[in-house]
Amino acid sequence: MKKRSVLILILALLVPLLVMLIILSQIPKTSPQDQNTLFPCNTLEYNGQDKINLVFFSTKEDAEIYSNELFSFSPLDENKAQFNVYYIDTYLPKCELYKGIAILCYSKENIKIAASCPNDYIIVLKEEDPSIRSSSYMNLLSINKNHPLTVIAHEFGHAFANFAEEYTPSNIPFGSKNCVETCNKFNSLNEGCFEGCSKDSYFRSIDYGIMRTLNSKAYGKFNEKIISERISKSNKITGNIVLETENCNAQKYYLISGFYKQNEIKIINKSLEKGCVGSSGSGPFNYAIQKESGAVIGEGEFNPEFIFTDAQNIQEIQITGGDFESDINFILKIPIIPEASSLNIIKENKTIQVISLLDIGVTLCQV
Repeated sequence: MKKRSVLILILALLVPLLVMLIILSQIPKTSPQDQNTLFPCNTLEYNGQDKINLVFFSTKEDAEIYSNELFSFSPLDENKAQFNVYYIDTYLPKCELYKGIAILCYSKENIKIAASCPNDYIIVLKEEDPSIRSSSYMNLLSINKNHPLTVIAHEFGHAFANFAEEYTPSNIPFGSKNCVETCNKFNSLNEGCFEGCSKDSYFRSIDYGIMRTLNSKAYGKFNEKIISERISKSNKITGNIVLETENCNAQKYYLISGFYKQNEIKIINKSLEKGCVGSSGSGPFNYAIQKESGAVIGEGEFNPEFIFTDAQNIQEIQITGGDFESDINFILKIPIIPEASSLNIIKENKTIQVISLLDIGVTLCQV
């Protein structure tokens, strides 16, 4: 009788426990980003607030190697003090093999995790077969470590200065300045005038610069001027200031994802996220953060239109690659500014989308 009572008691305790375990097993497992958890941010080089922030998904050693390579190019070398460099070495970013030919690490998850550090430009380093192209989209560089180190300068040229390819054939992004229709547009800031710059009928200012071949160690004088102007402009863009260096856990920003097609933008999602806000690259699209009065209190640039892909065979003298019209969602990280009511997206001085900021993060009360 006692044995039966003990057995019944054990069963009475075990059954609810088993039921609970079964229920818990049906609940989807969440990743750290699902819980809005950030990763440790490591500083490689810090030069102060209001600088341009680079963040690597890599080891410290690789971040140092690739950042040193990038800053060996003029005019970045003499402007190194205008940049901060960080790295995240505790997270392995997920990437896709885009169209079977290029590594592409641009995703909402990776963009959100990059907010663990101050971030304007994000560099993901992955090891792939040398035939797999590196890529650049918006403000994220996906680098194949089996390409020459110089590939980081090429992809950075796309993301930072909106450079078109200087080989052919390729598309020329609207607002891109390095490929011109006539040689006099170089204003004597060139090593020459060479036919073939994305399109056969356009000209480049340097015969074999880094935007044409990974064997180069130069952007060319004309392109250097464009980069210098961009550095100066980036430091003046309002709204993306990091309030406390590296303390991204204490900050929040608006994340807006959308899709661009044929001059129309469809907004997919808006959310309030934890972390440091950053820029979204450069390009022909502008965004303006506005008050209800219409006053602009923050601004930035981006290019959701093209994904650039590049590789170079060791026997070749120039890059093989090209751009694709984007078929993926783009991400904007927008600073939270008091009195901001809307985000206006502008192309060619025309507003093509107005996005309300007032309803982001608002929880509706249930009656």
